Amino acid sequence: MPDVVGELIVTAIVATGEGEGVAAFAEATYLGVSGITVIGGAAILGAAIGLQHALNNPEVPKAENGAVPIKQAIPPRVRGYWINRLAGCYVLFLAAGADSQDMLAFHSGRIEEVLQIYLHDQPVAVSPAPTHGAVTTVATVGADQFRGVQIQIFYGLDSQNSSDMLNAVNTSGTWTSAYAGRGIACLAMYCAQAPDPETFTKRFRQGLPLPSVVAKCAPVFDPRDGTQSAGNPLTWKASPNPVLQLMDYLTLADGGMGEDRDILFPSAVVEQWMAEANLCSQDVGGRLRYASAGWYQFDNSPESVIGKILSTCDGWLAEAGDGTLGLTVGVYREPTEPPIAPAHILGCSVRFGVPDEEQVSQLDVSFTNPLAAYVSDQIDSVRDEDAISRAGIVRAKPLDLTWVQDPGQALILARRALLRLNPEASGTLVTTRYGMRYLGRRWVKVQFPSYAKRLAGRTCVIEIQDKARVDLLGGRVTFNWILVDPAKLTALQ
Repeated sequence: MPDVVGELIVTAIVATGEGEGVAAFAEATYLGVSGITVIGGAAILGAAIGLQHALNNPEVPKAENGAVPIKQAIPPRVRGYWINRLAGCYVLFLAAGADSQDMLAFHSGRIEEVLQIYLHDQPVAVSPAPTHGAVTTVATVGADQFRGVQIQIFYGLDSQNSSDMLNAVNTSGTWTSAYAGRGIACLAMYCAQAPDPETFTKRFRQGLPLPSVVAKCAPVFDPRDGTQSAGNPLTWKASPNPVLQLMDYLTLADGGMGEDRDILFPSAVVEQWMAEANLCSQDVGGRLRYASAGWYQFDNSPESVIGKILSTCDGWLAEAGDGTLGLTVGVYREPTEPPIAPAHILGCSVRFGVPDEEQVSQLDVSFTNPLAAYVSDQIDSVRDEDAISRAGIVRAKPLDLTWVQDPGQALILARRALLRLNPEASGTLVTTRYGMRYLGRRWVKVQFPSYAKRLAGRTCVIEIQDKARVDLLGGRVTFNWILVDPAKLTALQ
């Protein structure tokens, strides 16, 4: 009976012909081709606007958490995108005789390349270069520091073998060739004994060396690259593009959401997402407009990981009218749809400005600084001087941009976040079924009705703030919105 009632409702709506997009929405949601319906909107759309999520400090590890290896019984697996510093967790911590042998797992799945090795917080040179499986010798620092330290790194290949340095002989049978760690990027470290205590203190001034690596992490599929194949991960490459990273996370079976790529990303959706990827890749003052680099633990919530990626590009996710998943990065584009006219508005609430006690006049912005050994750093606080002057007080809030590694990018994103926190007007808009044609649109033109007073008669641009609520039976679509200034948005991209 529920199926019959549902069919009658959908049929009735389509028959009215009220507004473009109604039939498409009905077909997509009822016939089951909606990617959001299949995977569950709550998990993916829990972080609809990335900068909003960043203001709430989602629980993804800080960058500096990757600098020191940890020891725990069953550590969570770690995976990263683009360039990160990672130490991981000990899987072997052994002193056999007077020598020390250690094995650390630092990344689940294949990495592309190791760029630098750290011991403690000191970058060190090694010979030969740290390629996959190569046994390297650490160059001494100063008089004798780190003499006798060797490192072997594995890139997480499915075909990799066990370490040459760690074996059943020098570990008294603890570590054997069966421990290859296939599919796990790992680091083996061998520290030779010192002949006497004085030499030991010179070689190991801070105690046992704590290794970490700076690596290009997980390769991702780029549909724009003709040399890559979706079905062959060995052709993929690491990328700083947040759109490609998000596609990978949503479809990754181990460590991501594991959704079917063909269902979630049919050709039309791929084309739309690649247009957004191209915007992220554009050169802006000598840097990429939007670059993303960070890592997460497998026990982090999907909303947190998605929010981190979206925060790097002021990304916005929503279900479109045809049931597909739409993405819009923070490059403002003039809406091409006609305005929502008063004839299609059933009601609206408008709040002008922000109450003084709710206003945020300063953002304290943190980002990951590669020049400071990949730890959290801060740019100068982003302030609304007019708001501070009017209130006579600074009301600050942190903005955590852990996955941003460029201060210029962090500054632009913070300024956009401050605009969203203190809009000229905000509220709720309730439309007829005609509003379905605007599902999946980030910026929408509206002609406000006469009772909206200060906005009456104006054609304004609003930004939709979260998932629209569709009431098919009641014939209503409800949007939460803020008023935006296109000129200010265009200046900050």
